[in-house]
Amino acid sequence: MTEITNNIQEELTNKIQSISDKQIIVPTIPIAIYLQEAENLAAWAKDDIDQLSKVGINITHIEDVKERIEACRVLQTEWNNIKNCTSDAKIKWQKESEIGYALHKEILIDFNFAYRNDKRQMKIIKRLKLKRGLPSLVENLGVFAEIGRHEKEPLEKIHFNFDKLEQAYQLSNTLYDINLDYKSSEENKHKQKVLRDKSYTYLKLLLDEIRLSGKYVFSGNKERLQGYKVNYFIQKRASQKE
Repeated sequence: MTEITNNIQEELTNKIQSISDKQIIVPTIPIAIYLQEAENLAAWAKDDIDQLSKVGINITHIEDVKERIEACRVLQTEWNNIKNCTSDAKIKWQKESEIGYALHKEILIDFNFAYRNDKRQMKIIKRLKLKRGLPSLVENLGVFAEIGRHEKEPLEKIHFNFDKLEQAYQLSNTLYDINLDYKSSEENKHKQKVLRDKSYTYLKLLLDEIRLSGKYVFSGNKERLQGYKVNYFIQKRASQKE
């Protein structure tokens, strides 16, 4: 649970988290617009509470809407902060992996030449062609270091710079650690988005019930009926016709 989530009442947070991933409704309206429409609907429905109460919507539902709006707003803020923030791990990953790919290319050229007459080593080296993704880079750099340490003579004959092997070994370990941090930050980002989506879902379920009730109660009253429609879609369809 994030620090900002702790600002939401524990009971409300538990209800949001209890929504299963299968129940999640992905937002189709920008959250800021949706929250404003939710506030407008709550205010509109409050004026109609006497009529709505006849079909099961009472003042408690209106207050509940306000709590759900605030919860969604708080979690949306947290999601925006995480989404727009480039983690230190990602910055390090981009920088160090670029160095790693360049070093991999250099050492592979050196090894192909140095061990060209060693069938056993060439079988290993041929398997070290860089595959897609960081795990392949991390593994190959480590293998380069091991081969070079145990089979020095062919490298010495071509005046190979052995500092490259130490760099490959250190970089392999560094990239491994950075990748773990990067994965962790991406997982946290995903978890926060899921929680935001759950809060949206929790709000939408109640809003939809109020809208449906309002449309039923005021089906013959165009003036009051208008307040239970989703203005975002009405305006969107209108703009598409222009």
